[in-house]
Order: sequence, then C-alpha cells, then structure tokens
Amino acid sequence: GLLTGITPGTDTITYTVTNVCGTSSTSVVVTIGTFLSAGTISGPASLCAGTTITVTDPVPGGAWSSSNTTVATVGSTGIVTGVGGGVDTIMYTMSASCGSAVATHIVTVNPAAIAGTISGPAIMCAGTTATFTATGSGGVWSMSNSNATISGTGLATAITPGTDTVIYTVTNSCGSDMARQPLTIG
Repeated sequence: GLLTGITPGTDTITYTVTNVCGTSSTSVVVTIGTFLSAGTISGPASLCAGTTITVTDPVPGGAWSSSNTTVATVGSTGIVTGVGGGVDTIMYTMSASCGSAVATHIVTVNPAAIAGTISGPAIMCAGTTATFTATGSGGVWSMSNSNATISGTGLATAITPGTDTVIYTVTNSCGSDMARQPLTIG
C-alpha cells in the first residue's frame, strides 16, 4: 500500500479483494503535487548601511524574508536595505500543499562611517595644549588652518592667535564622515 508519486497529476488507487464469494473493490483518487524548488538567489553579497541592493530568484511566486532585520530588511520585490553592520541571511520561500522550499543568500552589511562629536575646549591660548576626543572611533585628527596643530591622539597645540577648526574624519568602505569643532586661539 506504499504510494510513490512519480509525476504531477491525478491518479486512482484501487484496492481489490477476491475470494470464493467474488470480488470487491474500493478506490480513491489522489493528486500528485509538483516538487517545489525555490531556485537560486542572485545579487550582490554586500552593501552599506542605509543603501539598497536588489536580489532576484528565477522561480515566481515566492516570499522574501530576512533572518535578522536589525542588519537588513527585504521587500516583496527583493530590494534589500542595509540597516546596521553585520551578516544577514536573505530567504526566498516557496510554499504549496507538498511542503515548502527555501533558497538563501548571505549578505554582509558594512556600517556607515560615523565620526560622532568632538569634545574639547572652544578657546585656547597660544602656546598651550589641550586634548580633544571624539565619540567615533578609528578616525584621523586634523586642523583646517595652521593656527594650531593636532597629533594623531587628539593633542592640540595652539600656535598663533586666530580661528581654526578641529576636524575628526572617519573613513571606511562606505565613505567618510567628519566631525568639526571651531577653535579660537587667543
């Protein structure tokens, strides 16, 4: 009585019993469904937070989803939006009476460059030093003019009276971001 589906369609299964008194049969109609395939997802494997990419699957009728919406989200047409840095699995699911099939695609979301804000004095006297800090990390310190200098650790030295700007720049694969703080040197 073990039934094996071979090709999609309908079939009639008949059970017959024969003995000295005759023959008796009963039948049931069965429908054989199509084996599901979710296909293969195509598209870029990385994006930046705040940007989008499009992924596609050749099999129509599936549903898109994301395994970690804090990293990326995906819309009903396969547009993936980077939310925050990390790795996410984008899934395309086909469902029918015979079960479901899932295709997956790994995407890496690179975080946006964030310089943050600068802390330090707004006024310095010529010949003095002060340390500046930033809430961002991995950046480079610089000054907009030559009224002061600043080291790679944020130690500024006021040189001549005037105005300058302390700049902290963070650069990564997703671009650059700058934090600025005006500085008056007396």
